[in-house]
Parts: sequence; C-alpha cells; structure tokens
Amino acid sequence: MKKIRVRFAPSPTGPLHIGSIRTALYNYLFAKKNNGKFILRIEDTDQSRLMFGAENYIIESLKWCGINPDEGPTIKGDYGPYRQSERNKIYKKYIKYLLNNNFAYYAFDKKKKLEKLRNDYKKNGYYFLYNYSNRKKLDNSLNLSNEETLEKINKGIPYVIRYKIPKYSNIEIKDLIRGKIYINYKSLDDKILFKSDETPTYHLANVIDDHLMNISHVIKGEEWLPSMPINLLLYKSFDWDPPYFLHLPLILNPIGKGKISKRNINKYIFPIFPLKWEKTKGYRELGYFSEAFINMLVLLGWNPGGTKEIFSLKELISIFDLKKINKSSAKFNYKKTNWFNNKYLQLKSSKEIFVLFKKELKKRNLIYINQNLIYLILNIFRKKCSFIHEIVDNTIFFFKKKIKYDFLCIKKINNSIKHLHKIKNLLLDVKKFYFLNNKNKNIKKIYLIQLLRLSIVGSLKGLDIFLIISIIGKKESIKRIIKIFNIFII
Repeated sequence: MKKIRVRFAPSPTGPLHIGSIRTALYNYLFAKKNNGKFILRIEDTDQSRLMFGAENYIIESLKWCGINPDEGPTIKGDYGPYRQSERNKIYKKYIKYLLNNNFAYYAFDKKKKLEKLRNDYKKNGYYFLYNYSNRKKLDNSLNLSNEETLEKINKGIPYVIRYKIPKYSNIEIKDLIRGKIYINYKSLDDKILFKSDETPTYHLANVIDDHLMNISHVIKGEEWLPSMPINLLLYKSFDWDPPYFLHLPLILNPIGKGKISKRNINKYIFPIFPLKWEKTKGYRELGYFSEAFINMLVLLGWNPGGTKEIFSLKELISIFDLKKINKSSAKFNYKKTNWFNNKYLQLKSSKEIFVLFKKELKKRNLIYINQNLIYLILNIFRKKCSFIHEIVDNTIFFFKKKIKYDFLCIKKINNSIKHLHKIKNLLLDVKKFYFLNNKNKNIKKIYLIQLLRLSIVGSLKGLDIFLIISIIGKKESIKRIIKIFNIFII
C-alpha cells in the first residue's frame, strides 16, 4: 500500500481563518493516525497578491495549534523546495511536455478583445467560454504555423499557455465522502496554465507538486471542487495516477447565510483567526487555549460518534476516521468555543493555572499577594470562569492598590452612606469582622452588605463579601473602609 502523505498548501495572501486551520488539522490527524507524513507547502506563485508576514503567520499559527509539519519550507525534506516560487524550473519542464504533445497551446489574445467577447455573449444571453467552440476563431497557436508562433514569441508579444480541453465526453470525479461526480467537458473552458509572466497558475503547479511530492490523499475544502476537472485532465495528460480526493464541507456563518469568510471579518462579533492579524485579535490573544480551539474546530464537520466532546490531540489522532466526516456544511457555534475553554481550564492543574494567572497579573502591572491566597482565589473562581483574564477581571480588587468605585452604585445606595461611620467603628471593635451582619441590629443587613461591598470591591456585584474579607484580611478591609469613609463622610 502507498505510504500516506498529505499536504496543507495555503497561499500567503493574508491570515489563515478557521476553515483553513480545520483543513490543516484533518490532514494532520489523518497522516498521524496512519503513520504518514504531513507536508506544509507554500503556494506563492501569484506574487501580486502576497502579503508581508503572511508566510510566517501560517507557520506560527500551525505551531500554536500543535500541528507540526514533517516537511516544509523551514524543515528539510526529500521533496523540496516547498515554496512554489522556488520551483519554476520544474514547472517549465512540464509545460513544455504539454505543448509538445498537443495538450496545451499559446494564446496571444488581448485582454480588451476577450472582455468584449464576454460582454457580447452576455448581451445575447450566453456565457463566454474559451474552448473548442471558438478557439479556432481566436488568436492562438492552434491557428498559426510553428514559424508564425515563434515569430510572435520572439517579438515579445504577450501570451499565456492554455490547456486544450477535449471536445466531447464526461469526466468522472471520485470523492471519498461524496462518491462519484460527473461533469461534461462542454461546461469547461481552456484553463490558463502559464501566465504572461511565465509563472504557473494554481492548476498546473498544484498537480505537478502533488505528483512529485508523492501525495497520496488531497484533503481540501469543497470550494475547490470546480478545479477538479482540469486537475484530473492534467493527471491524464501526464499519464500519472491521481491521488485520492476528499472535499471538506463548508463552515457556515452562525447567523444568516453563507460561509465564514475573511471578507466579512468586520461584520463578525467573534474571532475567525487563530492569531492576531494587524489590528484583529485572534483566539490566542483573546485568551483561548490552543487545545480548546482545536477541540472545537475538529467537531465542525466530523464526529466520532457518542456523546463525548472533550478530546486531546493524542486522542484525536487515535480515533480520527475520514469516513466520519460529514457531507453537509457545519454551522459555526462561536459560543460553544467558550464552553470548550471552560472545560480545558478545569482540566488544568492548579500549578498550571497559577503560572498563567501570575503572567496575567504581571501583564496588567497588578500587585502580587501571598501565593497561598492566590491558590485559594483560583480554586474559588476557576469553575465560574472560562478564561484566565476573566478570573483576573473578577478578582482584580484583590490586587489593585487603588479601588475604582462604581459611582452609579454609589448613587443607588446614597441613603446608606450615612452608616459608613458605624461600620467603620464596628470593624475596629469586632474581632470576627466577617460575621458583622449578626453583630449590630441597628444597621439593616442590606446596608451593611452594600456598603461593605462598595468599600472593599468598588461595586455591588461579585463574590460573597464576607469570603472576600476573610481572604484580604482585617487590616486591608479596615483600610478600604477608612478610605471610602474619608471620601464620602465630611
């Protein structure tokens, strides 16, 4: 049996979004499940669309997700180079083969002329296809002698190289989850294989690279299905056996219609990038664990069966099966990602959370308190939160020297402010101050709770106030009471 070799072949034209990461993940899991190789190949032939930093972004995103290539542009392998821009000599060799064997031809048509033809066809209710029906009337080497063709090339007249689509017959596409699909050649146009700048298009480079890199399975999104006919025709022209193909279902918008798309990033209220890109934060920057992100992503279009939802990467490798990929598109549930993050937060050891919590405190320039108290705080709050930063948000009053008071809350309990001096004296006199609500019947319980909370926390919401007092201690509690007393009692 042929050794399993799969590839993830993104174009560095911008950041990866969750659909691309899912494609990489499925390829990776399939390879590792079958003791195969996962290859990263950078498809950068369209130099006009390249974006600075995009290739590094791709590499760093995969690294954060734990999807580590066995071969790639930064990893030595036997089938490199792994950037298409470094493989142009290879492509030129194979385009010559297609030209010499009458599978391809030179086309000298001017863009303006082709645009006029498209408009004329459209006016008459037709769709223009450059193929067997009209190629004999157009400016290409099929209508010229070899000498005439060479003369044009030598004069520097711009040209592209097109594939010569057969006139009749159907092409059969075999997909591992969709079965057989038939397409008639009449619906196909003579695809451009080599551009006027003498670089290959996706169709040619993709097929040549997959063959020369011994790719056994091509797993990619269903948006690439329309390119399958030309891919298979090229395999046939080169007399190569094609790999197995599997086209993944789309990831749909959680609200409304259509698929998740980078074009709509400004409309989304949820992240779609793994890492930050320019001013747009990714899952990493927003505090998601990579394990939670991967766990969420793998279940968008694949299900192992049963009710279990939490899987480590190691578990996923052991159970991953291509047959369990769904045909239908998956609707993205961004709220579920928070649920996954909460579950992974609970799975982490107290020491792991402590280290992450300390980093977050340092990031915000917050004071560090007793280690035992931090462990106590974390054990109380970890179950209530989904993120490390959320724990800090909910406990920030433990670590800030200056309390920020919610003045809307102060207005709300304005009539209770007069009781501050009573609470102050009570705190100074009573040893077991966290049982204050049972010690003075002249102060209504609601006043006591509200004033204590406002004094010590800064707002009227949060954890049980007497638990907070027991954690920060009597000295700090009195200090905060005196502070608010001095602010509001003249």
